[in-house]
Amino acid sequence: MQQYKEEFIKFLVKSNALKFGDFTLKSGRKCPYFLNMGSFYNGSQIGRIGMYYAEALNEMVKDFDVIFGPAYKGIPLAVSAAAAMFKVFNKDVGYSYNRKEAKDHGEGGNIIGAPISKDTKLVIVDDVMTAGTALRESLELMKKLGGPTVKGVLIAVDRMERGQGKKSAIQEIKDEFGIDVYSICTIVEITQYLYKREIEGTIYIDEAKRTAIDGYRHEYGV
Repeated sequence: MQQYKEEFIKFLVKSNALKFGDFTLKSGRKCPYFLNMGSFYNGSQIGRIGMYYAEALNEMVKDFDVIFGPAYKGIPLAVSAAAAMFKVFNKDVGYSYNRKEAKDHGEGGNIIGAPISKDTKLVIVDDVMTAGTALRESLELMKKLGGPTVKGVLIAVDRMERGQGKKSAIQEIKDEFGIDVYSICTIVEITQYLYKREIEGTIYIDEAKRTAIDGYRHEYGV
C-alpha cells in the first residue's frame, strides 16, 4: 500500500472522521463504520486532506485542468485539492463548484470558479458514494455546461458495496456513463491496515469489529 494511503487512514481515525460502532446509514442499512468528512473543519485538517486528494489525483487521473466539487461537501475538497496540486506537484489547475440554486442577479448562473465548457477536462471530487445519486446530478449538470470531458471521479473511501442493483455504485456509474471512479483507499484496505494495529495507543479494529465489518460486507459488499 502506498505511504500516502497509510497516512490517510491514520489521519481519518485520529481525526475521528472514521468511526467504528453501530450506525444507520441514509440508505437504512445498519453499518459497523461511519465516515464523516465534515469532521475536518480547521486549516491544518483541510490542508492535509487536500494533499491526500492531490496525491491520488496525480497517481490515478493526471490529465485534467479543473477540479469540480459538488455542493456542499465537495467544495472545500476541490479548493484544497487544487491548492495542493500546485504546492506539491507545481500543477496549476482550476477549481469550480455549483450553487444549489441558480443566482438570479449579478452574473447569474450556478457555477462558481473556473469556467466549464466542452473543451474542459475535469475531475470530480467528493467524499463517499453510496447509491451514486449526487454524482449523477453532477454529471447531468455537466451536460448542461456543454459536455466537458470528465476524466474521472475521486472519492475518499470506496465502501465497496452494492448500489441500486447487484453491482457496486461505482460499477453502475462506469456502465452508465463510461467514467472511472477512483478512491484514495477502500474499506478493505482500511480494515487490513487497522486490524489489530495500535495507533498512538489505540486499536481501532479488533476481532469483534473485524467480524462485524466482514459480516456487513458479506451482506452488502461486492
